[in-house]
Amino acid sequence: MRLIGKVAVVTGGAMGIGEATCLRFAEEGAAVVVADINEPAGQDTVRRITAAGGRALFVKTDVSKEDSVRQMVQATVAAFGSIHILVNNAAIFVLRGIDATPEEWRQILDVNVIGTSLVSKHVVPEIRKAGGGSIVNLGSISSFIAQPQFVTYNATKAAIATMTRCMALDLAPDNIRVNAVCPGTIWTQIVEKLAKEKGLTRETADTDPTWGGASMLKRVGEPREIANAILFLASEEASYVTGAHLMVDGGYTAV
Repeated sequence: MRLIGKVAVVTGGAMGIGEATCLRFAEEGAAVVVADINEPAGQDTVRRITAAGGRALFVKTDVSKEDSVRQMVQATVAAFGSIHILVNNAAIFVLRGIDATPEEWRQILDVNVIGTSLVSKHVVPEIRKAGGGSIVNLGSISSFIAQPQFVTYNATKAAIATMTRCMALDLAPDNIRVNAVCPGTIWTQIVEKLAKEKGLTRETADTDPTWGGASMLKRVGEPREIANAILFLASEEASYVTGAHLMVDGGYTAV
């Protein structure tokens, strides 16, 4: 019960890595706020947590809209009294090269970069009131490497990498640690959709040389494996870790 007595906000908590993180945090004793724009999936995540005896709340949240973020924080405090942990997981995939339109750039920047900033802006004062805590941002291997026709997405994830370092420096005096988990290819609903578009099944994706086969472990990762890394950085087990980027990619970026 590493998070007993803690309140955690997870953006994009309805599906994929966010969902796995909400479930994992609840297993460790946290009260979890599932902040997501997808209400049916978010409510289902909450039902799974409460059915297992945990505490959870869904708050419909558009991280790109400041009023929505502000209302989410207010609802969290009203329900659970405080906030100790924030996981900035909400993101969208706009996979375009230099031919991306201004509208496509605004769409991905509004969610992936400005959304992370807005949620942090409104959650940090509550973490300060609680005496400190932890923020875990979701970066990516795409924060650090070049990938074909990924200019838009990789630019936003590179921004998250630098934001993490800057936030860690600014918030250290408040006893708030800020780190990033950087996944490789993980079998989420979005990745499964992209794989199907390329004619790949889970089994063939594991061995495909540009998918799982590109990693040392020769497979695609599972959302729970990323959730475990997020849990470590959010917990007191990582009490001397801040400003770090934890690569959870099967060794992909080490090759």
